[in-house]
Amino acid sequence: MPGARNFGLMLIIFTFVVIAAVIDLRLNYENPETGGKLDWGAATYNVFALLVFESPIPFPTSWITRLAFFAIPICGLLLLGQGIIRVGSTLFNKNLWDQAMASTYKDHTIVCGLGKVGYKVTRWILDLKEEVVVIEQHQDNPFLAEVRSWGVPVIIADARRTEILESVNIKEAESIVPCTSDDLTNLSIALEARRMMPNLKVVLRMFDVHVAENVRDGFDIHTVFSIADISAPAFAAAATRAPLDHAFAFGEGDDRSILTITTFTLVPESILVGYTVGDLEDEFEVAVMAQHRGGEFMLHPHDDVVLSAGDRFVASASIEALNRLASLTPPTREHRNYLRGRWPIKTKTPSMAN
Repeated sequence: MPGARNFGLMLIIFTFVVIAAVIDLRLNYENPETGGKLDWGAATYNVFALLVFESPIPFPTSWITRLAFFAIPICGLLLLGQGIIRVGSTLFNKNLWDQAMASTYKDHTIVCGLGKVGYKVTRWILDLKEEVVVIEQHQDNPFLAEVRSWGVPVIIADARRTEILESVNIKEAESIVPCTSDDLTNLSIALEARRMMPNLKVVLRMFDVHVAENVRDGFDIHTVFSIADISAPAFAAAATRAPLDHAFAFGEGDDRSILTITTFTLVPESILVGYTVGDLEDEFEVAVMAQHRGGEFMLHPHDDVVLSAGDRFVASASIEALNRLASLTPPTREHRNYLRGRWPIKTKTPSMAN
């Protein structure tokens, strides 16, 4: 918050004045009317009453005590004014307000870099019902306003700085995701975070495949994702005109293959209507990962669940198996083309329908 050093000095002076005033009233105050003295409790109470310009006791005759009667409310007024100014400045300075909010988070994820990847990572973390704090270096970032509208604190600062990581309560964080567009910046953030919190989960974005492998092995980073490794399988599979939504590399070396995921919509004309999940998996050598029917989502449906027209199901299979399924019912993303006659499928023959 602004003016922290001046405010701290004023608070020290204020505390000193209050303590001195209590001692002065206890030792020197004498009621001009009755000649009575004050005990420690009465002296303390009267000092706090003077802070709000209240005087339950008569004005003293001693000049030292009279000075306390003037000094206490003036100090209280100055301290209150300084506090109002600091709070007001924080409210109008969005970055300071977000920093104050971020410092209260626990078990959260710290996303460093609000580019296209950081933006999507932040949205996914929120969708998973987890809390997230973002550190972004550029004030003119195009995603800034939208991410803040989601209720996410966004700190405009350099995430490589120790004090910035401390300000977002890294000691209580669950994980940190350095995902800027610069490998060295991401590595620097990851190493500084690991130095501060050795057990912190680090998910690191890197472009260079070899560097990513070395970082994972040499620095014990929990997860290192190379963008090239992630995107290459999807590009390769898409180039084959395979009906897939997502693709991931599986295995290494000569044993490497592609794991695919595609969502299909079961149309009434499809011969797959009436299949059970178990029959579909056995005949087409696919894995049905999820099913959506009438607003109900089922993860890993049982083998005896019967597939009905209008169902959507998520399947993982080889490219050949996906092509076979796509010839019998359209992928969900191609459903509109199917309705327009642009995605032909094999339908039930009259004999089969009977």
